[in-house]
Amino acid sequence: MESVLPHSPTEVFAWHTRTGAFERFNPPWRPVRVIQPPESLRDGSPVHIKIPVLGPLGISWRLIHREYRENEQFCDEQVRGPFRSWKHYHRFIANNERSCCMRDEIHFALPYGIALAKPLVIRELNRLFRYRHMILQNDLDLHARFKDAPRKTILVSGSSGFIGSALCAFLSTAGHTVRRLVRHPTRHPEERSWDPDRHVLDPSVFEGVDVVIHLGGESLVGHRWTPEYKRRILESRTKSSALLCKTIAQLERRPAVVIMASAIGYYGDTGETVADERSPAGSGFLAETCKAWEASARDNLLESTRLVHIRIGTVLNAAGGALKQMLPVFKLGAGGVLGTGRQYMSWIALQDLLGIFEHAIYTSSMRGAFNAVAPEPVTNREFTKTLGKILRRPTIAPAPAAILRLMFGEVADAVLLASCRVAPRALVDSGYTYILPHLEEALRCECGEF
Repeated sequence: MESVLPHSPTEVFAWHTRTGAFERFNPPWRPVRVIQPPESLRDGSPVHIKIPVLGPLGISWRLIHREYRENEQFCDEQVRGPFRSWKHYHRFIANNERSCCMRDEIHFALPYGIALAKPLVIRELNRLFRYRHMILQNDLDLHARFKDAPRKTILVSGSSGFIGSALCAFLSTAGHTVRRLVRHPTRHPEERSWDPDRHVLDPSVFEGVDVVIHLGGESLVGHRWTPEYKRRILESRTKSSALLCKTIAQLERRPAVVIMASAIGYYGDTGETVADERSPAGSGFLAETCKAWEASARDNLLESTRLVHIRIGTVLNAAGGALKQMLPVFKLGAGGVLGTGRQYMSWIALQDLLGIFEHAIYTSSMRGAFNAVAPEPVTNREFTKTLGKILRRPTIAPAPAAILRLMFGEVADAVLLASCRVAPRALVDSGYTYILPHLEEALRCECGEF
């Protein structure tokens, strides 16, 4: 497979050499587990991954890099794994100084017992490489917007979540230095440790840091909202944000920008009304949590430090979040509308969410709250029909509101049945241009259905 990219061979090749490139290519609909990431693309560098089969079970696959020629090619060759033989050439062919052709050439042989499965393997490889070429083009296009700006040292908390891990990989492929703020003892050179529950944060973790991005907090779904769990949801956000910002405010050299995750739950149930960044906070537990979350940062940070709140909508990613929970049900043909299906969903493609964070790093006019949602919110019914169409499955199994309330309690009304019709007015005004603004193309990208 090959693609013509409006970027120089040097830029395209450099993207592949950076930490995070391997993770960016990991397909969200069937992510592999990276046991040993490549240290480089040069000859002799090993790679070890595990291909999922069933739950924790998987197939071990060991490869080694060969035939490295800078800005021209490298090759992955199987050492041990599921194929009888495998060689994958990545070739970078210059068209001119600003354009190149990237070509993936794969030579493989299957074990004798499953040789008849070759057409199926070829189909899956085509599906995978269409996705990888799309991700590469999107990443390069987003990074190109700021390629002449200085690279940053960025500290990211919540880096183990599906948003955080993707964001760290994305920023690394742009050439930034990414450090991870973790709650466990450090295991890698890029990690820095803290313990917000015990109010422990060494100011030295901010040495040389230009940008702080704070993600994380207890999950809103997957648990019933008991009084104890609601306390954990709130405190996991406010305590960590307050500790970060208090510590930053006391530094002699402070990061230039602090970017805090928030959520469009800030607006509560908006019904048919469109809310934007000028709209007041709504009512209910989620709205109160978001208000307190943002205040815990704003009230503890000096005004001289630029503070950006990214109010995130429903993030579309087949490897995490709401879409990951939906896919097994829809693939079984048991998907359907939730309640009446008339409630609005304000969604965002993961690719655009990553781009929005990089946009916020470099756009000095961005201060305050910005809605990270696509320009076209859809009703739950529209979302359901679109996902069913892409997966080629019926969507005739509705989930009545009464059943959802019985199963999920307060979460049903606050998350599943609430209407959140939100517009990204301030984000668009700041100059952000979307990569995946339409629901169908975003879902096709995430599900690998092109």
